[in-house]
Amino acid sequence: MKDSLIYITQRLLKKNKISFDKKEFSFQIQSHPSYPSLHAITGVLDHFNIENIAADVPVNSETLAQLPNNFLAQIYLDNNGKDLVFVEKDKKTKDYNILSKDNEKETVSQEQFLQKFTGIIVAVENEKSESKTVKTSNTKEILLFGVLTVSFFIALFYQRPLLINLVHTSLSILGIIISLVILKQENGEKTSIGNAFCSGNTEKKDCDAVLTSKGANLFKGHKLSDLSLLYFSGLTLTSLLLTANFYTIHLISILASIITLYSIYYQYAIIKKWCLLCLTIVGILWVQSVISYSSIESSNLITVYSIAIFILSYTIVYTIWNYLKPIFIQQKDLQKNKIAYLKFRRNYTLFDSLLQRSATLDTNIDNLQEIIFGNASSKLELLIVTNPFCGHCKPVHTIIEDILKRHENNVRIIVRFNTNVDHLESNQIKVTSRLVELYNTQGPEICRQAMSAIYQGENVEKWIQTWGVTNNLKASLTVLTIEKEWCTNNAMNFTPEILINGKAYPKEYERQDLLFFIEDLEESHNTESALTY
Repeated sequence: MKDSLIYITQRLLKKNKISFDKKEFSFQIQSHPSYPSLHAITGVLDHFNIENIAADVPVNSETLAQLPNNFLAQIYLDNNGKDLVFVEKDKKTKDYNILSKDNEKETVSQEQFLQKFTGIIVAVENEKSESKTVKTSNTKEILLFGVLTVSFFIALFYQRPLLINLVHTSLSILGIIISLVILKQENGEKTSIGNAFCSGNTEKKDCDAVLTSKGANLFKGHKLSDLSLLYFSGLTLTSLLLTANFYTIHLISILASIITLYSIYYQYAIIKKWCLLCLTIVGILWVQSVISYSSIESSNLITVYSIAIFILSYTIVYTIWNYLKPIFIQQKDLQKNKIAYLKFRRNYTLFDSLLQRSATLDTNIDNLQEIIFGNASSKLELLIVTNPFCGHCKPVHTIIEDILKRHENNVRIIVRFNTNVDHLESNQIKVTSRLVELYNTQGPEICRQAMSAIYQGENVEKWIQTWGVTNNLKASLTVLTIEKEWCTNNAMNFTPEILINGKAYPKEYERQDLLFFIEDLEESHNTESALTY
């Protein structure tokens, strides 16, 4: 499964104690144009500012000794294929624990690992100060479910049920949990319970094969997983409302066990594969039926009231599920479309074809001491025409900062101000002239800090108090005047503008999309330079 690539990558991050948002991380990998591939992994790790390295290393014991305790590695399979796996060194035994994308675990010696290892690895480093990922687990969902469960049991205990009835109801809640896991498994979502039950498919065990088979569909729009969730939810609600008379609930449980015969027969005789999650549901139904059979009393008969409560409970549950299920399906389809859209939008070939349509401007201004960040000798040049007092320029400055954090050594970024130089007392001149002066007297890093402050909306008076006034206004004005003339001569009348090696950034793309293409642009321009040379 492609999603398994996400699973082992997330395992790598967890082992290195790197915080990340599971949903966002999964979304970014799936929407990467080269997914599923090694490049998709490294691209997304770069996107989240997670320090990483992908390398082809020598296959020998000396190299293994220098590798981190855990990493992703490409290994040879028994069928002569190759696969990416998660590898963790055992510090005590010096063995290697291998976790495959199918969640199959294997422990091998160093010699055995070297025989499998192709030499390709992906490793990460935990740098908390740089990572912009945020740990957002399923805390809200867990908290909500916990509150509902505690509230339910408080209400149940308040009615003082028999211990056997309490056990029966607890099994119903467990049935709800397993049913939800099955629904997630059907939709290709990874869960810890699903991984525990459904990992390591064999000839006889395959959850996905059972859950996606024809026999799992009862009738249009409803599957066995739906029936399971509805049954246990309705039974739980009925249990809460009928604590004084469990006869109806016990009778339902005994009758419900009959459907397990269909499930077992279908898995054994028709599809000839077993789903452990499905068998868990079968087990819960059997235990409940045994409890019910041993507890049922002939003196407690079904009453009109108990039938009414039973019908009401299942009507409420079915109505809610019938309303929510289409919403869940729409969200799933929307997510798929969003991933497909982003894959299309992040396709470098399409981006480059639009970029090449524009004319190439001569961005060079000889002997001008203007602001340049990054690697001054890089073949990839980004020219930013900007103004600190332009509202639309502020997001572009954030993008530039992100690019510099990730690719400072691979890109040359020219900041060219488009300012009115006729009004020397204006805030524009006070700020831009000082920025030019800071760059030329105190260096790029101080200039970047000052730029970040003003582009983040800091008050001008406060900014001047912090960064001072221009000492040599004449020198800075010379730079600003020449930059303004260049903008006028090249019809750069508005800010912000982005030029990539002299070509206008395609208007079909959002400016923040530039982050997706920096690596490809760098590779493309380095290749062109090599061919020219």
